Amino acid sequence: MKKCIIYCFSGTGNTNRICKMILSELSQYDYDGEIFAITYEAYKTKQFPNPNDYDLIGVAYPGHAFNAPQLFNKFVKLLPKAERGQQAFIIKSSGEPFSVNNSSSNAVKRYLKKKGYNFTYEKHYLMPYNIMFRYPEGLAKQMYLYAFEMAKCSAKKIVSGEKECLKSNIASLIMCFLGKIEWFGAWFNGFLFKVNKRKCIDCGLCAKNCPAQNITKKKGKYHFGGHCTLCCRCTMNCPKDAISMGLLNGLRVNGAYKFEKLAADESVSGNYVNAKTKGYYKNFSKYYDKIDAELVACGLTPPRINFAPDEYAIMTKKQKKAYKKRRDKDGKTNG
Repeated sequence: MKKCIIYCFSGTGNTNRICKMILSELSQYDYDGEIFAITYEAYKTKQFPNPNDYDLIGVAYPGHAFNAPQLFNKFVKLLPKAERGQQAFIIKSSGEPFSVNNSSSNAVKRYLKKKGYNFTYEKHYLMPYNIMFRYPEGLAKQMYLYAFEMAKCSAKKIVSGEKECLKSNIASLIMCFLGKIEWFGAWFNGFLFKVNKRKCIDCGLCAKNCPAQNITKKKGKYHFGGHCTLCCRCTMNCPKDAISMGLLNGLRVNGAYKFEKLAADESVSGNYVNAKTKGYYKNFSKYYDKIDAELVACGLTPPRINFAPDEYAIMTKKQKKAYKKRRDKDGKTNG
């Protein structure tokens, strides 16, 4: 049996979920896979599994301001040269499907190729934001269901050695360059995170789970240092929503998406983005149309055709406003 490893940086867990799906599918092709979580500690100590002990190498990350997180890029630089020209692939996730994300892996591709890895495949998966605003449940469900099916295509293409790579364009190169300010912004704003003592139950999850090891507890108080990557794991997963994000606190999203629960909930449609979708999310149609064609070519069924269109997704702004007003009124009455 061949061996595969994916070096994965994941903030709130979306990218890690995708990696698990892909490894599950790769097992069907006799690959024994594992995920190594990229952390600041692993980067600092240079302690990580040697890729030369594996036949297939993957690297995975969530897009941060049209870039890979700085910690991820620094870690990939540490990987040793490929002794056998092993095949390598890149998986990334983000909350928007637009081509301005296409250049975020350019530096990583250069590192891998320079070190002698045979880079063959790059795939962009769409998953909900962990900052700015919360995605509707129907859309979160659609993203999750599609990730499952896309993982089957990804595994098939990776094993076959099929070449697939996102192409840079002027807009993506510009946004990638400008977005690097987020690396500095994350460092600066990281110092400004705070814990609300009245809400905090001192569970310690924020410090324990921070991939950047940026949160410490001293003399009963939580302190935030200079390694923050703005992955938002602490703010999203805090059980009491007790963490303030400094200058970006107005963009805070709290509460992890319950993907498995949504997938099993028959009352939630998995067809949020479709030809009739109104508002901002109608711009996602081109992405899903392309993925549908890819799934069909792989002999798979696009998930959204199994559901009726989400009722909220096809409402006009006026209808959505009336719906929210009615829902809030009903909530107060029931409360």
